[in-house]
Amino acid sequence: MLETLNDVSRSLGSVWCLISVLVVCAPAALAVHEFTAYRMNQYTLSGTDYGCKSNMVNFEARAVNANIVTRRCVLMSMGEISVDRMKELIENKAGSILIAIPEDQSTLTKDEIDNWNEVEEVLMEQAVDTSVYFTYQKPELMGIYHEVRTGLNSDHAATAAAALGNVFHSNGYQIVTYGTTPAPVKSSLYTIQGKMLSQGRDTNPSIAIVAHFDSYGIAPHLAKSANGNGSGVAALLEIARLLSKLYSKSGSTPKYDVLFLLSSGGKLNYLASKTWLERKLSSDMLETVLLNEVEFVLCIDGIGQDGLNFHVSKQPKEGTAAHKMLSAIEEAASLLSPNTSINTVPKKVNLGNPLFAWHHEIFTVKRLAAATISNHKAHNSLGRINTFDNNVDPVKLYEHTHIIAEGIVRYVSDLSDSSVTILDDHLVPNKELLTRTVEFLGKTQRAATLLQRDSPVILNLEQTLSKYASEVLVSELKASKRDPEFQFYDQSETKLFAYNVKPAVFDLFLAIAVIAYLGTVYLCVKSIPHGLTYLYQLKKLKSS
Repeated sequence: MLETLNDVSRSLGSVWCLISVLVVCAPAALAVHEFTAYRMNQYTLSGTDYGCKSNMVNFEARAVNANIVTRRCVLMSMGEISVDRMKELIENKAGSILIAIPEDQSTLTKDEIDNWNEVEEVLMEQAVDTSVYFTYQKPELMGIYHEVRTGLNSDHAATAAAALGNVFHSNGYQIVTYGTTPAPVKSSLYTIQGKMLSQGRDTNPSIAIVAHFDSYGIAPHLAKSANGNGSGVAALLEIARLLSKLYSKSGSTPKYDVLFLLSSGGKLNYLASKTWLERKLSSDMLETVLLNEVEFVLCIDGIGQDGLNFHVSKQPKEGTAAHKMLSAIEEAASLLSPNTSINTVPKKVNLGNPLFAWHHEIFTVKRLAAATISNHKAHNSLGRINTFDNNVDPVKLYEHTHIIAEGIVRYVSDLSDSSVTILDDHLVPNKELLTRTVEFLGKTQRAATLLQRDSPVILNLEQTLSKYASEVLVSELKASKRDPEFQFYDQSETKLFAYNVKPAVFDLFLAIAVIAYLGTVYLCVKSIPHGLTYLYQLKKLKSS
């Protein structure tokens, strides 16, 4: 009988060994990888949602060419994206999309950047339910990417047996984030204003020089916007520095007052500038007097690359302020850079469209003569919205700043002699200052959705403008709590975790196997008393 019990014990031991092996092989995470990811922009403007509305990620990783992407995390490189592919993934209800982009954007070809710009423009014109994230191409992440792309995948198996075999032989990755649902945050836009008054006169005509200083891109943390509009901000500050020297000379002060305005929300329908203008026009402050006396508003938007275009709502007629400013800038270009031509681009303000095409249009609708000077030939030029906008030509930036500054000085000085320049000798733009300003803005986080009153970019611009202009003031436009015209959301930056696991279907097979063996153990244990009784009776019969 003891021998029989030993046999039973050995059998149970074998069963428990098998269960232990299965437990060890269970699809727990074999390894975990952590990396920082940036969620696609999300905001509400005038009651319309834009960008990515979800941040949920808890899906198996799949390559972009997988047959099944529903409730999967599609891991793809920048070179694999296209407008059609992104639309297809969203329509097929991919759980999330994770796009790996290079840290060094200088390695990107023009075709890759143009392709990216098309995708970025299309995605940012709509609200997307699929969570979309971007992360840098770190070696660890790219290792996962290549495993997912080249590894055996049951989605592509030729037969059911092959698919079943892949389940047991291959590992996969579960991409997870533990962030909460995106929630509205305290939302504000900012304007920085300053003025330069002509001496010795009670009332003077004035001009305004305007630029938006925030960055914009498909993901707030990734947007550089060095040219659009870091270059415009650098030019405005340098023009302010030059004018301050000109206006400080006794006996030679121009007869015009100058108003400077830097604003955020440039790609958010220029809302900060628009609201600032409406408030000032309805008040009795000095800025209102200046605005009422404004002859012309010049907006600077992206001048660090080839070409200068003078965008207006209609072709300037001789005798108008717009024609005077255009002529002054053209004369400056012919004197300082004969190979640079100023192209006039008239475009009517589309009053049926609530979104403005150019910065100057918010002034035009208030019956103020205005124009925007820019590298871009049209408001919808490819690349005007560009996350990888980090390309500013220092030579072109200096050349264009010099031309614009000379044109403004000629305007405020009423200089009609086209054979002489005013900004020469020691009174010329500072190349080093221009370069440093653009570099600072390109490296500093300044997306409108992330800015606060104490953000480094706002403090720096306020301090710099205060060196040249008087009564510099920072104004904050807060979103209404009851009926906000704009609203920003959190969860723009998060940690994603990639767990190396068996495919989810492996859990099912393992569970069935465990249940089967546990059932076997249960039946064996339950039958032991009957077995012992039978053996005892059998032994008793033999002994009798």
